[in-house]
Amino acid sequence: MAKIILTFSLFILAACATTSASDSEKAELFLQMGSTQFGNGNYPAALSALLKAEELDPKNPAIQNNLGLVYFMRQRYDLAEKHMRKAIGLNPKYSEARNNLSRVLIEEGKFSEAEKEVQIVIDDLTYPSVDKAYVNMGLAQFNQKNYKDAKESFLHAINASRDNCIANAYYGRSFFEMKEYDKAAPALDTAIGFCQRALYDEPHYYSALTYYRLGDKDKSMARFSEIVKLYPEGKYREKSKAMLDMLRKAE
Repeated sequence: MAKIILTFSLFILAACATTSASDSEKAELFLQMGSTQFGNGNYPAALSALLKAEELDPKNPAIQNNLGLVYFMRQRYDLAEKHMRKAIGLNPKYSEARNNLSRVLIEEGKFSEAEKEVQIVIDDLTYPSVDKAYVNMGLAQFNQKNYKDAKESFLHAINASRDNCIANAYYGRSFFEMKEYDKAAPALDTAIGFCQRALYDEPHYYSALTYYRLGDKDKSMARFSEIVKLYPEGKYREKSKAMLDMLRKAE
């Protein structure tokens, strides 16, 4: 196995050493094409363009990072991790790729490893998207049921970017999981304002559950009704309909 890896590495190095300026320019064009297609949600076309870019310039960390992003969206987390690590190997100071790697690791259930990677990103004071880094830290902690620390990480993210939907949603959810429903309610209500336009129904659902746990049946039913009305394709639509049926039968 070591011999295969070494041979492959030497091939990459040799290929990079002979990459011409023309190939580099062509690779940049395919990178831009792939990034545009990625932004449009056309992941097959994005992958096709980025693979061509990689053939022309395999030592370009941005190409490796973007390949990782496409594989992440296609739920090929093994390949996403592979390319993110390549990007970081090519440029250890590439904090965007490292932050993306931490997100991949979270999806793979490697939460402790994700925390280590994202802490490096947080420590990079030049990284402009610190809210995203704190969200990933919070998600890693949340998934380990470390809700107290997760809450603080999400609060850091909110302080950096007030309208971050995921940060606000999971800030409220952290209170919910700690059974601090009086704090969860206003936090989740705030999150709804930021997440509704993205059709992200999770804070709406947990707001409804929070009011239910607080004994406010009317507000709880109103929230469940809003989910059914506002999120026809929402993740929590069917659960909300079931809760509404249960609450109505209890009247």
